[in-house]
Amino acid sequence: MKLTRILPLLPIVIALASCGGSKSLPSESDSRYRRKPIVETTDERLAREAMLIDAKMMQETGRDSEAEQQYRKLLQTDPSCHAAQYELSRIMLDKGMIDSAIVYAKAAAEGDNGNVWYLLNQANLYHVSNQPEQCVRVWETIVQRNPDVLEYYYELSNAYLKTNNTKGAIDALNRVEKKVGVTETVSLQKAKLWTHAGNEAKAVQEIEALVKTMPQESRYRSILAETYMAAGKYDKAKEHYDRILASNPDDEYIHISLAEYYKAAKKPREAYEELRIAMGQHNLSTANKIHIVTNFYTTEEFYGIYSQYAFDLVETALRGSDDSISYAALYGDILMRQKKYEEATKQFTLYLTRDSSKYYIWEALLVAELSTYKDTARLASDARRAAALFPLHPLPYYMQAVVEHDNGRYEHAIELAKRCEQLGFDKGYLEPDTYMMLADCYNRLNDTACYAYYERLLRIYPNDLQALNSYAYRLALDGNHLDKAEQMSKQTLKAEPDNHYFLDTYAWILHRMGRDREAITYIEKAMKRGEPSDEVNEHWKSIKSSLEKTVKP
Repeated sequence: MKLTRILPLLPIVIALASCGGSKSLPSESDSRYRRKPIVETTDERLAREAMLIDAKMMQETGRDSEAEQQYRKLLQTDPSCHAAQYELSRIMLDKGMIDSAIVYAKAAAEGDNGNVWYLLNQANLYHVSNQPEQCVRVWETIVQRNPDVLEYYYELSNAYLKTNNTKGAIDALNRVEKKVGVTETVSLQKAKLWTHAGNEAKAVQEIEALVKTMPQESRYRSILAETYMAAGKYDKAKEHYDRILASNPDDEYIHISLAEYYKAAKKPREAYEELRIAMGQHNLSTANKIHIVTNFYTTEEFYGIYSQYAFDLVETALRGSDDSISYAALYGDILMRQKKYEEATKQFTLYLTRDSSKYYIWEALLVAELSTYKDTARLASDARRAAALFPLHPLPYYMQAVVEHDNGRYEHAIELAKRCEQLGFDKGYLEPDTYMMLADCYNRLNDTACYAYYERLLRIYPNDLQALNSYAYRLALDGNHLDKAEQMSKQTLKAEPDNHYFLDTYAWILHRMGRDREAITYIEKAMKRGEPSDEVNEHWKSIKSSLEKTVKP
């Protein structure tokens, strides 16, 4: 029984009985045919009753201030009017005057100790004011005076818990058990309390008693197995799981429980096999299956050491699903992590047909499309749609810039990349990629504006070999800062001495510095390390010709 802050209103007849006059009620021996005791009615008593009725009407029509004045006036006339004390306590509670509410509630309960509503009100106020010890004392009084109302024992148990008295809480439930025998509600609560108290053995005993009382209920045996699991008694738990499995092998939940057992026993393969059986059951909805799998493994396990199992279980759960759109984002993410980009693209596209409002799905789609980079027209189209929906995110503009760059439309690629730059970079996201894009586009346009972007990129990644090589080669072509170009090119060769592109760049820098005797060695290495391009061949011819002119008599 849950008590609300506003307790039920006392019936008028009870209220009247609490103001003066006799408090006695007819005993069970009284016959309905015998004359009831006559209670003398005086004008004074009638006046008090009228005041009480008026105050009650004021209270029920929302005129609490007037009702409060009337109750106080009534108490001046009759200090023993416990109904007025009770109602005043409720009014004080509504006003937030807890201490005053408790004073009135205590007076009402002590004055009319046979009225359970007064005691319930007092217990509620002690609960609200966080006075658990006093709350326990009142509930003990309530239980003592109303021994047949089981709900009161549960409230007493909860009150003991507020005082961190687990023994008292369990004792209150034991009193219920003595009256009605072993029941699910009491046994499970007691087991929970014993577990909380760190006494797993006692918790097991409670569930064992429940199983013994109702052996036909397999779920109690399942609870007992789980209790053994919590106590670390895995072999005992397995015994009960096996019994349940033998009696109902098609129960999907027993396979889930066995999966938990095998996981605790550090047998991941067996756990996976049990979950796979459960995922194949038609009684479980797709939503339940996905929930079970994603909660069975931690995030680290799901995407890490058990990803092979987890991904297969998700695929099994989704097989035959009539609502695959709901799980397309999750499945797409799994496929991405398996580098199945084309399949992931299909899943993200499927999800977006129903809900296009989530930017992170668009981002995942664009990354998946870029990873395969087969349908550039589609990538550009999807990037434009994403940019229209989410104009403040840089990735859709960057993706468009990639396509424009690869199609040789460098001016347009620069416009799009600069849009990324204007939007800013969240924790560096896309910053180096954007600088590289701008540097390369300006480079291909023979625009020295590329220098600044190479510099920005190298401040972030000073060992980026592609940027070092491209920047050094650009400086060599322009004949600018050749000493700097030589140092950057040396850095690339130190990292990859047999890279024919790096060898070619270094050779050309040396040539531009007039050091053809050194240059010829590196350009010939470049010729041998890979199929020489037309550009490398032209460099070789130029360096060789220049060297011949130098040595001619």
